Amino acid sequence: MKTVGIIAEFNPFHNGHAYLLKEARKITGADAVVVVMSGNYVQRGTPALLSKYARIEMALSGGADLVIELPVFSACSSAEYFAEGAVRLLTDLGIDTVCFGSESGELDALASLAQLFAEEPEQYRALLKASLASGANFPTARRSAIASLLPELVPLLDEPNNLLAIEYLKAIYRLGSSLRPYTIQRAGSGYHEAALTNHSYPSATAIRNFFYQDAMPGTLISFADYMPLSAVEIMEREFFRTFPVTEQDYSNLLALRLLSSTKEELAELADVGPELAARLYAHRFDHIQYSDFAMQLKTKELTYTRICRALLHIILGITANDLETFRAFSQTPYMRVLGFTQAARPLLKELAGRKLPLITKPARAGELISPEALPFWQKELFASELYRQISYSRYHTEQPSEYTHEILILE
Repeated sequence: MKTVGIIAEFNPFHNGHAYLLKEARKITGADAVVVVMSGNYVQRGTPALLSKYARIEMALSGGADLVIELPVFSACSSAEYFAEGAVRLLTDLGIDTVCFGSESGELDALASLAQLFAEEPEQYRALLKASLASGANFPTARRSAIASLLPELVPLLDEPNNLLAIEYLKAIYRLGSSLRPYTIQRAGSGYHEAALTNHSYPSATAIRNFFYQDAMPGTLISFADYMPLSAVEIMEREFFRTFPVTEQDYSNLLALRLLSSTKEELAELADVGPELAARLYAHRFDHIQYSDFAMQLKTKELTYTRICRALLHIILGITANDLETFRAFSQTPYMRVLGFTQAARPLLKELAGRKLPLITKPARAGELISPEALPFWQKELFASELYRQISYSRYHTEQPSEYTHEILILE
């Protein structure tokens, strides 16, 4: 059957996501839409607003046919590693095409930049190196290099969805993936738009901010303007039962890890390194509130998001070596099925026949995962179980463990 892949967080699912799924199916002629979705933690280094299970339900109700979890080792990494992990997973699954949003909607222009970044010709590397040596952080240095080489394409680097699109395309080139890419121009509010507007396509940031600051139980029906009704109903059902979960809920865990770690141990964790480790160690006796602490550590060279990812990796115990080893596997070492519709049954049957490490029952994962990959799966379970416990500690709503939670099947 003909398939199209979507890479997403759905944090949370809104009208823009429903539009993307619909258009992806339409322009590719796909029989099934396969979503690779981040689990309980997202790329900006924070827990997801609500659990992966609620977000799966939204996705399947909103147009997806099969949802596979993006492993935490990719989901909480830099844009480059995030894209690489997701593209590799879709490629390993044998998906035909991939479709993603972008502000420009111009695939050829995005592909030109992606190819340059993938090949890194000598002139580009020299310009990048010189800019980094002057003290610029990587995004600024890369932009400066492109301003010298391809000035007409510089505006593409100013928009977040364009940047992710470029990373997806770069991953396709570097992996030699057979995925055929498509892009759809983003509609509505900007990616970082912080406030809800009258536009029916809001940003996920604006929706999250509303739940962090203003929402009250029984008031969510107004979200019918911004989200599919099925998603609104799920939010109403789960609001103040299992979510919102925020990075602030992890503050005590972060303090515990800082107080119980040496400077050398911190330096080994992903996105940390010796310099940040020294600063973290020096501040280990501070009163720690996650987001305020991250802002306090921010510098010209270290972005707020990079620091948030470092803090999350400290909490989850994910080392730099873990990320490199995970990337070095010749195939995605495990593929967790989270949910599917009846339309995906033929595809699942086909995938099962290819003897992929497709996990439908976590308790039996050891039968499918190689011994080398098993420690990564165990850290995966730890991360998800930690999120479940954090949610329970706030709302006292019992939820199934990772071992007992059933796959969501939408009839």
